[in-house]
Amino acid sequence: MSAGRATAIVGVGYSPIYREKGIDSRPLASQAAKDAIADAGLTATEIDGIFEYPGLPNEISITMQRMLGIKNLASFGDYASSGPSGMAAALGAHMAVASGACDVALVYRSISREWGQQSGQVHFPPAEGPSQYQLPYGVAGAVIPVMGMKKQRRFAELGGSEEDYGHISVNARKWSALNERAALRDPITMDDYLSSRFVAEPLRLLDCDYPITGACAIIITTAERAAGLKQKPVLIDSTSLGTGSRPDWTFTDDFIFGGTREASDLLWKRSSVTPADVDVAQLYDGFTHIAISWVEALGLCGIGEFGDWVDGGKTIGPGGSMPMNTTGGQLAEGRMHGLSFVAEAVLQLRGQAGARQVPDANVSVVANAHGPQCGAMVLTT
Repeated sequence: MSAGRATAIVGVGYSPIYREKGIDSRPLASQAAKDAIADAGLTATEIDGIFEYPGLPNEISITMQRMLGIKNLASFGDYASSGPSGMAAALGAHMAVASGACDVALVYRSISREWGQQSGQVHFPPAEGPSQYQLPYGVAGAVIPVMGMKKQRRFAELGGSEEDYGHISVNARKWSALNERAALRDPITMDDYLSSRFVAEPLRLLDCDYPITGACAIIITTAERAAGLKQKPVLIDSTSLGTGSRPDWTFTDDFIFGGTREASDLLWKRSSVTPADVDVAQLYDGFTHIAISWVEALGLCGIGEFGDWVDGGKTIGPGGSMPMNTTGGQLAEGRMHGLSFVAEAVLQLRGQAGARQVPDANVSVVANAHGPQCGAMVLTT
């Protein structure tokens, strides 16, 4: 169990999701925050901590404080590009509440379609310092080439087939068809996956998440306070972070797992449950190979055994023995960048996931990011 005061997630909120460019995401972040506060049965005046992972420079915790009319914050954090993307803020808020730095923390992630996209960039800076080794491989065009190399490394070291990755993409659409909020709801087949173009061979278009504009928010407070609030509390059983050795995206010694194995080992060491107790998994699928790495790192199957474990996709899809990414994930709901996985886990454990509800869900594992900035969380009822 995590040290300090026991904590729980008591509120969830979303904004609408948009595909159009040029949308101001600040009102969307405000809407998600207000919906999460209302979902918890609280008022904005009761929030004394705000933690976020910003999509734009002006979207910081004090911006949200002003928009909500909160007089003072006892604790706050802006995580920028460090940590396991949107989930970094949730982990920071949990630690703040557990330590007593604040009592009721709002966590949000707002993101625009344009965020992190350099695909249209033509002119790059001079190749000096580390960039002289990275630019030839296209790293200035985001991490797509690096992710292609990581997928290639998995093939070389652990084997497997293209279909292993395709099962994640195909099942994302099976789940998103049940999620009215999802950006992509039309089904795809394995042939669709295998015929999708390479963006950095062997990485295919349908291996990659789908950029959107939107926001997600959750509320974390003490388990003691949560017991008297509106919703059934979802307890934060354990959390962890991991970097792995030689932490870097391109110059590292573990291209397949990054820090996922270290984060997973620490997560279960701190937890009151085991991988065998997990009812539903929410594992980062910004790229399909990352989700496979988390499945194996978390011990849901053995290292290199994903292809057999996924059983033609049946294991992770609706009705499967380990339902995974039940919103459609980043691949189909849209790139909400991690915090949406936490929110979905909460809805599943509260029994409020509608058509995508996993029966008798009491334990969920959530994991986010890859490389040198991994994070995970176990939630229980």
